[in-house]
Amino acid sequence: MRRRAGPVVVAALGLAALLAWTGPASARAPSAADVKRSQQRANQAAARLAKAQSALAEAEEGIAELEARTVETGDRLGRLEGQVRVLAVDQYVRGSRTVDWIGQGDVSESARRRALLRYVSLVQTDAVEGYRVARSDYQSEKQELDGLLAQQRTTVGKLRAEQARARTELDRLSAAQRAYEARTAASRAAAARRAPRAGPDAGRILGAGGPWACPVQGPRAFSNDWGQPRSGGRSHKGNDILSPRGTPVVASVGGTVRANNSQLGGLAYYLRGDDGNTYYGAHLDRLGATGRVSAGAVVGYVGNTGNARGGPPHLHFEVHPGHGRATNPFSLLSRYC
Repeated sequence: MRRRAGPVVVAALGLAALLAWTGPASARAPSAADVKRSQQRANQAAARLAKAQSALAEAEEGIAELEARTVETGDRLGRLEGQVRVLAVDQYVRGSRTVDWIGQGDVSESARRRALLRYVSLVQTDAVEGYRVARSDYQSEKQELDGLLAQQRTTVGKLRAEQARARTELDRLSAAQRAYEARTAASRAAAARRAPRAGPDAGRILGAGGPWACPVQGPRAFSNDWGQPRSGGRSHKGNDILSPRGTPVVASVGGTVRANNSQLGGLAYYLRGDDGNTYYGAHLDRLGATGRVSAGAVVGYVGNTGNARGGPPHLHFEVHPGHGRATNPFSLLSRYC
């Protein structure tokens, strides 16, 4: 039978947690208010990170559209230039001059194009004007594309900075929670010694309220990022809950869990809840229990698999009321997490 940790061990663990905490009141043990402030800062960092992800997705979508338009304009420019070239050859053939210059390799591209326009402008004004318009459009689109690519590089830099800030705030929150929990555990142990007849404190699920449990059981930060732009022209169909890699992910309600693996969501789970709703969690580091589970059963661990690879570990969490389409889970997470 495992022995319970003695007072010296409890005190040592509490001291280690307090020394690790670097919150706003580092000279003393953190209070519940300190933990709350750390949580607020972590949630704000999560919101800034989500906004940076949206900005990058919008930039990438604009680049993709402009690249497609530039290719189309370039093809049109090539066709019109071919028509103008044929007209120029025809003008030379009808006259007394030769057309050897058209194929000469030592003639610059701009000089050849100016010559094409000069020799057909008198007889084919429509063709020349179409060519001029296409060339102007192509040059403008290329300049705009260069500007968007530069903007994308700046946006990527901002995204990486926000990822680093979010990790820092989450680490601070984790340290504050550990120190606070160590302090309260020490207080409970002291109270138990003063009142030995009192029963042991029952375990609890963090964020549990009635039959529903917060899906991430550890330090966490999230924001209302539902519907924000994401890569590939998608919109976000859930909320991202930032948490350290390996943090347990639990079944929010009792039901049946089915594992899933895809390029987009990576390792994930579907929970068909007994409450009539379906829950989906993605980007797991590894899977947990499947099949029939109770509320609070560990079904996986926070990671960044799928298209989240390279970014901060988090759980992408969705709620599908009545097993139908996803709806914004933010109010539910705000209540229980």
